[in-house]
Amino acid sequence: MGDWMICLQPRLSEIEICLADVPRDILSLILSKLFFKDHCNFKLVCKSWNLICPVWPPLPLPIDSPEFRSPCLMIPHRSNCSWKIFHSLFNNSYYLEFPELVDTEILYSKYGWLLMSKDELTIFFFNPFTREKIKLPPTTKSFLSICFTSPPTSSNCIIFGILSTEIRNHIDFSFIKVGDEEWKSKSFITYPDIVISNCPPVFLNGVYYCLECKFRNIMTFDLTKEEYECMLIEYDKCSEESTSVNEEKEEEENEDEDDNCSEESTSVNEEEDGEEGEEDEEEDKGPPITHESYMVEVDGDIWCVFVTSNERRVSIQKLDLSKKRWIKIESLGDKCLYISINGSFAETSNVGGTANKIYFNKFYGKSGVMYSMTSRRYYSIGGGFASKDAYELTEVDYGVWLEPTLD
Repeated sequence: MGDWMICLQPRLSEIEICLADVPRDILSLILSKLFFKDHCNFKLVCKSWNLICPVWPPLPLPIDSPEFRSPCLMIPHRSNCSWKIFHSLFNNSYYLEFPELVDTEILYSKYGWLLMSKDELTIFFFNPFTREKIKLPPTTKSFLSICFTSPPTSSNCIIFGILSTEIRNHIDFSFIKVGDEEWKSKSFITYPDIVISNCPPVFLNGVYYCLECKFRNIMTFDLTKEEYECMLIEYDKCSEESTSVNEEKEEEENEDEDDNCSEESTSVNEEEDGEEGEEDEEEDKGPPITHESYMVEVDGDIWCVFVTSNERRVSIQKLDLSKKRWIKIESLGDKCLYISINGSFAETSNVGGTANKIYFNKFYGKSGVMYSMTSRRYYSIGGGFASKDAYELTEVDYGVWLEPTLD
């Protein structure tokens, strides 16, 4: 054993010397691609690596810093003017005061702008980083969901939404172009069982796509032609997220335990199973109950994130418009998604550890949370939490992801 120690010791020293001799420019390049947790591990490799690690910039970030435009979660406090801004890149937060936004509500977020409402009928744009405000004419009804097509500083910006209505079998759209003085509305008769999702519509190739949450159908509105269509999407049970290897093992163990049950108890339950068979058969015809649904445009396609079951299992599907069906997505590739009720977007990852991840508006304590499509688990950004379910997580359902901009 002593001989082995004598042989190994020089090799360990050589490794340490090699690590210390890596050129600083290469280390800096590697470091620039690392996410929060990997950045922390990088510092622990050796003393020389730790010395080149810059101190995390203080928040809020300077507007000329390269990290300024990294996505952040805006969390308003409706009762006062203090807003919490959480940066997933640093897993840290800071606060900003917005006295002009007291008693307001976020309707939608995109292009670095917030679409806000006050008293439901007063709607305006607000850029939290320039504090610029763009007013819109008041509406006559509140919105169930809403979106806008381009930055409000553009003359082509159109605000489009689904109005709240109590009339059964009706869907009401309302829209306005920035600079116009009055909202326009269109009403259409639709199918009786349609349950409209409150996730914002997606604008793609001149058409607005709205999600129906019960059967995952799609409602479209062509603003140019002023035509409405309800697309009945074929449901494929196989497109749902498959269970993980561990879950399958658990199911097999449960089945083995069930096989050990007495024949007597099985016969007692046979009648009940027969009575419930018809109900189960009806339930199997449609998708599972969806607790959360988010639509997002990704490279010219419409993706939808469905969160189902009490454990908040995640499934991502892409809309095939030609065949009118959802296609299951197994991997995001180099994309990462930032998901919140009033605004979601996709980004091409350029920081190590962020690709193939979904960033929800959820927290584990003070740490942000991401969902890995590789392992099918939720993780806290700062470490210390990993789970296939979301039981221990808290959700900020009024927070919204934003890409800061000064434009």
